[in-house]
Amino acid sequence: MRTRLTSNNQEGNENMKEMKNRMSKALLVTLAVAGVAASAVAYTPVPGMKTPWGEKVTPENAWREYPRPQMVRDAWTNLNGLWQYAVTKDAAGIPAKWDGEILVPFVIESSLSGVGRLLEPAETLWYRRSFDADVKPGERILLHFEQADFRAQVFVNRVEVGVPHEGGQMPFTFDVTDYVRAGANELVVAVWDPTTGFIGSVGKQVFKPHAHLYTRSSGIGGTVWLETVPGTHIAGYRVTPDIDAGTVSFAFDVRGPAAGRTPVAVEVAGRTATAEGGAVTVWMPEGFKLWSPEEPNLYDFTATCGADTVRGYFGMRKFDMAPDAKGVLRFRLNNRFRYVLGTLDQGWWPDGLLTPPSEEAMAWDIRTLKEAGFDMMRKHIKVESRRYYALCDRLGMLVVQDMPSGEGDREARYGFYRRELKEMIDHLYSVPSIVMWVPYNEGWGQPGEFLTHATLMWTQRYDPTRLVDGPSGWHDYEGGDMGWQLGQRGATKHRPLGEEEAAHAVDKHDYGPRPTMPPVNPRRASFLGEFGGIGCRVDGHLWTTNAWGYGDTGRDTDRSEVQQKFVALMDHVAGLAAQGLAGSVYTQTTDVEGEINGLVTYDRKVVKFDPAALAEVHRRVREAAEKASGDAGK
Repeated sequence: MRTRLTSNNQEGNENMKEMKNRMSKALLVTLAVAGVAASAVAYTPVPGMKTPWGEKVTPENAWREYPRPQMVRDAWTNLNGLWQYAVTKDAAGIPAKWDGEILVPFVIESSLSGVGRLLEPAETLWYRRSFDADVKPGERILLHFEQADFRAQVFVNRVEVGVPHEGGQMPFTFDVTDYVRAGANELVVAVWDPTTGFIGSVGKQVFKPHAHLYTRSSGIGGTVWLETVPGTHIAGYRVTPDIDAGTVSFAFDVRGPAAGRTPVAVEVAGRTATAEGGAVTVWMPEGFKLWSPEEPNLYDFTATCGADTVRGYFGMRKFDMAPDAKGVLRFRLNNRFRYVLGTLDQGWWPDGLLTPPSEEAMAWDIRTLKEAGFDMMRKHIKVESRRYYALCDRLGMLVVQDMPSGEGDREARYGFYRRELKEMIDHLYSVPSIVMWVPYNEGWGQPGEFLTHATLMWTQRYDPTRLVDGPSGWHDYEGGDMGWQLGQRGATKHRPLGEEEAAHAVDKHDYGPRPTMPPVNPRRASFLGEFGGIGCRVDGHLWTTNAWGYGDTGRDTDRSEVQQKFVALMDHVAGLAAQGLAGSVYTQTTDVEGEINGLVTYDRKVVKFDPAALAEVHRRVREAAEKASGDAGK
């Protein structure tokens, strides 16, 4: 069977209007059979702090963009909007009555969901809506979820599809072809989320927010969409640029009955090549353009496999490390030494929590950092939507990507953690802006020495196109810190030369007024993975009055004075860069709930400091690193 979907992502177009008219009666019949009446109550977000973009969110405009910008097809339908929802405890089955409406893709705890209710571990969150299908033979219909936390069970027309998906970070897909019928179809999703203490990654979600831990986010938190594909189709791909060889290599994952017999034709940069067995390497034209934050050049390509066609893009870039003229290991971008200067970016929003209110909101964050002279962000304990990384690709922002941490027994959850880490790398492999992986942060969910070493070495080998950060902060068993206290600093030794040492960077966290750097060494680059955290209180823009900053700075309200502290701190970092520091991550981009150490308030309505002043001191940091490196890194 196949389901013919609207080939346009704008629900306001004429085709969608016609489809709505056709399905309206069928939808009402379906609801009546279930014993539920359609709600006539208008959507209203829950009162609370809003960003400028959150103030404009409606069911009609909530995340209408195509969700997978690196593999685009025309035939798709956006299922975001108002769904019915219910919260049950010890439910015997799909609810007979529903509590109201929820705006997908915003989690139930968020203001923008229209519910604003905490979900408890003993409860199940149910979602329900209808979609229309014109069932015909020859193609498949895929149901995609960009994110849901934690266990999601999917029912189409009251029949469970596949097995439940578990995880809270990555997109997942169900083939629902054999479950749909012509006309209106019922879609029900049941989500259970224990939040903490289980095997899954949770990042900074907790039951009782405090300090640097925040409100939990349960249920659907990303776009839900349907897509029509031919029986034999491209399910995914990896693209690997090689700027030294002047080539780009594609590896396509083709699925379906003729997968082994159908080649993939790739058109890129005015050239056409055929992938036999799914793999092909293409020579780039002479004088091809490199990708960098200053010039984020991207190349579009089209891939055709039988009746299936997808569009994507890639960037020609290389990120590695090498000794400078003095033998000091430093990072390089495109074979030139590069001091990477970024912020800790947690991606939280007062109105959507872990789901941004809109694409424009995400772009504003990135552009604000660039205006202040940052060229990198450390995406902290969160995996963003695919459209977020596409913005980093297009706007020119390097990304150091964390693996979200988890709780529970560290030995018991290790296998699940490794699967989630692999899923994240597979999911984000083709993103040109991502240049380094961070498997562990400050020991959160981190096992002992043997398993830590195994994880870091596996990550290096699995993705040799990027660098791997040693445990960020601690516990670093191979030449770094084991904690933040004085006796734990520099507590371990590097492995002897010739013996395998995991990761490419020694990462230190130091929130003191004059942070220090990991000692220069011949094994790994010196990286200041977190520092700063200077609090600045902006009245009228606080999530809570019990707000704080590192170093007891949470009471400071003089923005000019705090800016002077920031500039002095960065001039100190310039001295570290001259000594061999390879990069640094200031805490943080925005305030988050009780933390007010952001460069911007949590509601994104106040940029606390002069971006030009920050850009100038950042220029001095880079200049110090460039002078110390001794050459251009060639």
